[in-house]
Amino acid sequence: MTDVKMIVLAAGLSTRMGRQKLLLPFGGSTVVETVLANVHEAGFSHVCAVFSKETAAEITAPEWLQVMVNEAPERGQSSSMLIGLDSLADGEDFCLMLGDLPLAKPRDLAVLAEAFRKLPAGKTVMAPSRDGRFGHPMFYSSVWRERFCSASGDVGGRKILAGYENEIVRVEAPDGHFRDLDTPEDYKSLLAVR
Repeated sequence: MTDVKMIVLAAGLSTRMGRQKLLLPFGGSTVVETVLANVHEAGFSHVCAVFSKETAAEITAPEWLQVMVNEAPERGQSSSMLIGLDSLADGEDFCLMLGDLPLAKPRDLAVLAEAFRKLPAGKTVMAPSRDGRFGHPMFYSSVWRERFCSASGDVGGRKILAGYENEIVRVEAPDGHFRDLDTPEDYKSLLAVR
C-alpha cells in the first residue's frame, strides 16, 4: 500500500471525442472504471476521483473511492485539480492521474510509487517523461498543494511546473502512461492494443 494520495482527474467534457470518453466500454467495464481499478490494484489506499456531474451519475463508486464533483468542468482541467487538492490532509504527498489512461497497468503504477519514495533531497516532482513531454501519473511532494493554488484552464499546472524545472525527476515508463484518449481514432487504437 502506498500512502501517497492518488487524485484521478475525470471531469473532462470530451469535446474531441463527441461523447463522454470516460464512459466508453473498455474491457469488462468503462475507461474510467478500468483506470480506477488499476490504481487500486497498484496499492493506492487513498484515492479521490473528480468527476463531472454527468460521469458521477453513471459510476457506482466502490467504498474505497472518495468522489468529488466538478460542477463547472468547462473551466478546464486545473479546476478539477484544485477540487482534488482540497481533499488532501496537511503535509500529504499526492499524485495526479488522468481518467483516460486505461493502459497504465497496476504493476507499472506501483513501480512509479516506489520510485517516488526514493526521491533525492531537493527533488519534489517525479513524472514519466518521453520525448520532452510528461506522462501520468505525476507525483508531487506536499509543497505543491500551495504552489498549484493559482492554476487555471487546461495548462495552468504545466505553467507553474515550468518554474521549478530543477526539482523534477523524469523517469522511464511504458507506453500506457502516455496513451490518453481524446478522439475516436485514439479509442480504436486503445481497443486494438488492449
